[in-house]
Amino acid sequence: MKYGLTLLLSLAFLTQINAQGPTVDPNAPYLKDKQLPSFSITSVDGKEITNKQIPKYKFTCIIIFSPDCPHCEKEAAEINKYPEKFKNVLFIWDSYRDMESIKKFAEKYNLINQPNVVIGRDPNFTLPTFFRPRMTPFMAIYLKGTLLKVYEQGTDVFELVKIIESN
Repeated sequence: MKYGLTLLLSLAFLTQINAQGPTVDPNAPYLKDKQLPSFSITSVDGKEITNKQIPKYKFTCIIIFSPDCPHCEKEAAEINKYPEKFKNVLFIWDSYRDMESIKKFAEKYNLINQPNVVIGRDPNFTLPTFFRPRMTPFMAIYLKGTLLKVYEQGTDVFELVKIIESN
């Protein structure tokens, strides 16, 4: 009985340590390929937009999100507070959820008809396959098509501003 309890507690402890380990999938393709991946997104207005058609900006920020994620909502609200800081950033908001939920999110956070925002659904799951996010919001920042930084759990808006202003 004593050994059984010790074994059970040891397993629980090891499981807890493992659960707090790194969140990055070590096999995620973005770890090897630092270039902006190929993708196709169906935007909220029904247009197909590929990586070859996106507007050219100095920075590209890919955000994999869920419309019902409180952290994603916070990220969108914070980015919207400082539009002047992000004039040279193209934001690509990609979700796996249904288009109606994505549209409601886009409307709520004023992401529709913004020249530097593409928001929609990646029907082929190209971006989630490339990045293999474990949670949302997942953010990847590119400078002229080359990966600068990944945020597995999103980031503070001032961290984004710091990266943009230092490059």
